[in-house]
Parts: sequence; C-alpha cells; structure tokens
Amino acid sequence: MPCTNCTAFSIECRIPAPKRKKTTGGTKGHDSQRYAPPALGGTQLTVDSDRGDDDRSPAPSTTPAPAGDSRDKTTVYNSPDGTPSTTVSSAYAAQQVTHNGTYVQFMKPKFARAPIKEAGRVAYLGESSNLSLLVHDRYGSTDTVHYPLPENVRGAKARVNELDNMEIEILHQRGAFLLPPRALCDELVDAFFKWVAPVVPVINKSRFMRQYRDPKNPPSLLLLQAVLLAGSRVCTNPQLMDSSGSTTPAAMTFYKRAKALYDANYEDDRVTIVQSLILMGWYWEGPEDVTKNVFYWSRVAIVVAQGSGMHRSVEGSQLTKSDKRLWKRIWWTLYSRDRSVAVALGRPVAINSEDADVEMLTEEDFIEDEPDRPAEYPPEPVHVHFFINYVKLCEIMGLVLSQQYSVASKYRRTNAIDLTHSDMALADWLQNCPSDVQWDKSHHHFWAALLHSNY
Repeated sequence: MPCTNCTAFSIECRIPAPKRKKTTGGTKGHDSQRYAPPALGGTQLTVDSDRGDDDRSPAPSTTPAPAGDSRDKTTVYNSPDGTPSTTVSSAYAAQQVTHNGTYVQFMKPKFARAPIKEAGRVAYLGESSNLSLLVHDRYGSTDTVHYPLPENVRGAKARVNELDNMEIEILHQRGAFLLPPRALCDELVDAFFKWVAPVVPVINKSRFMRQYRDPKNPPSLLLLQAVLLAGSRVCTNPQLMDSSGSTTPAAMTFYKRAKALYDANYEDDRVTIVQSLILMGWYWEGPEDVTKNVFYWSRVAIVVAQGSGMHRSVEGSQLTKSDKRLWKRIWWTLYSRDRSVAVALGRPVAINSEDADVEMLTEEDFIEDEPDRPAEYPPEPVHVHFFINYVKLCEIMGLVLSQQYSVASKYRRTNAIDLTHSDMALADWLQNCPSDVQWDKSHHHFWAALLHSNY
C-alpha cells in the first residue's frame, strides 16, 4: 500500500548528493534504489533504506561542487547594476577557438565516409545549408547528409560533476537520481516492453536490458526514468496507486524526474534524447495544459530528430546496420504519433512528408542483432505486423487530414475524387492487413482491436 510519507508509492524520499555529505534524519522505511551517476565514479544501482519526509524536498547540502569541474564558472551577472559580464575565462575562450574550427573538418573528403561509431552524435547537413553546398561542390559527395561529429565536440554533456551547486540541488529536489525498489522497477520495465514498446518501438530491447542488468554499465538515467513513466501508465502494481486506484501521482513523479534531467542537459546522446522525449508524452496534466502533453513532447522530439537527420534515408550512411534499423523505427514512430495525435486532438501535423525520404519499414527493421552478438529478444511477429500496418494507416490519416480537415481545404471546393482515393486507400489497407492483426469479433485480440480502433 502507498506510504503516507512518500509521493504516491514506496520509494526513497531523500537521497544525498554523490560525493557530498550525507544528511542525517529520517526513519527506516521502504527499500529503494539510488542511481550513482557514472561521472562520479559509481555506476551501479545501490540500495538505501533511509527515507526522509518528502521526495521533492531533500535536505540541502552545503558541500562544494566536486573537484575537476569542467564547466566555465564565469559569472554572468556580476556587475553592480546587474548587466551581463562582457568578459569570459581563458578556458572558455580556448574552447570557442576549438569549436570555430570544427566545421573545417567537414571539408575533408575522408570525413564524409568516416564510420559513425556513435549514432547519438551525428551531424546532419541538409542540401540547402551553406556548408553542405561547399562540401558537395568541392568533393561531389551529394549522397551524404549524415556525418560523425568530431571527437573534440562533446556537446553539453552535463554529468553531475559538471553541474554547479544550484543545478545539483534542483536535480536532488526533483528526485532525479531516485529509482523505485528493484522488484517494482523490474515490473515497470516489463510492463513497458509488453504494452508500450509495440506502439512506440524506439528502444533496442536487447541492448537496454543488457545495460539494465549491468551495474557497471547502466542505461541512460534519463531514458530509464522515461521508461518507468510510460510503464507506470500500464502497470497494475498496487504500490503505484493512490487511494482512488489511480497511477497518475506515480506517473507525475517519474515525469518530474525525467524532465529535471532533460532540463539540466544531463544527456547529450541525441538518439537517447529523442527516445526519452517520445516517452515523456505519456504524462498529461490536463486539457488546459499545452506544454506537458503528448502533442508538445512529440513535436520537441521531432525537432531533435530532424536536427540529427532522422527524417532522411540512412541506407547510404555509415551507421551500423542495427542503428539504421533503430533510426527507421524511431522516425516512423514519430510520424505515426504526429498523425494520430493530430487526428485525436484536431491539431495540425508537424511532419511534411515531402521533407522526408525514409524508406517504409520492413520486418527486418525489427531485428535487433548487433555485429558482436545476436539479439536476446527476437521480435514478436504480431507486434511487428501491428506497427507496420499502423504506420501505413497513419499515412492514410495524413492524406485525409490534408484533403478534408486542413484550413486550406475549407477554401477550396470538395473534390469527390479525393474522397474516392481515401476510401480506396482504406479498403486496400484492410484487404492487405495480415491475418494475425485482423479484427475478428469471435476471437478477441488486443493488438488487432487496437489497430482496427484506429481504422
């Protein structure tokens, strides 16, 4: 049953900052996990049974930031009248000089064909960009739009040892480093992959579970909190429920933790960020809110994905085969979410099909084998058939939205041919729908019912 001192379910309500003095106070309570950030030398999930009064109000710590802080400490507002400083530290100036020379590396011929070892660190150069025009004109590599980021550009990786005291305190007050007890955490992850992942197949399950079970190489904390958020929406464990049987308070807790990490730029892997943003849409505060819902977060995810070039074909890129498959699934998930949310809420779509050239998904795109190891979890055929046909149905949704419900369509005469084309497309979709996801009244099947409810 829910703990009266916890935020909706039995979790640790206070956690000390890594490498900072542990505060005292609090009684022994429910066991919960503490995520030790890799950057501070601890990479495993540990158990701590100390519990304070409130997950959102931990005891403040006055220990200074960890040694070796690489973030520039130049005071931004340090003048008496509050005007911004006009000077920077020598370290920051040197960093800017390095960054200014980064784009020169794109001009090197070998750079266009360099292997992309980290899928989350990809630079996208669209054909209309000035730099792309220079590169293509000089070396004729017109088929290349995805480039590996140079090693000297690590982005704004904001691990805990690079955050100042205020940012660390905010993350702790939000409980960003807290995880539920291991048993409950396992149940949430299992519920996610059973009920949520088939609708949004954006995570390589074999890779995620391998990291989830490895205390020395845990998954991204941002992604894990987002997975727990989505899993809490479909998990029926009583520990997640309040007195009325709702899991909304639990989902809100996970949402605040994930959002705090996202706002702090804790994660710099762009693929991980897109995955997490998609899952953060599983929390919606209410119809009056426009910044904490699936419409908002799916569009933020689209912007980040387009910034990395996920809307472009990766067949000719230097990504690994497993990353190519994952990128395709992520893009078509964004596309399907965009169309389905637009239909459900009567909102405009964000993705213009003419701007993307990602090939349609095939069953092979759901294989998660990696070069060094086969997939531990082979794809479920019914889940594969569900999602592929859901994407195809969303394509028809987009056509109907454009022809019948767009603002421009109100000012032009309704064309009977358009209606006929839409009707024929739906009929063709239904006729070619695989048997394992065909709706049959005499035999109820969840995935078939979910697919045909959209039809």
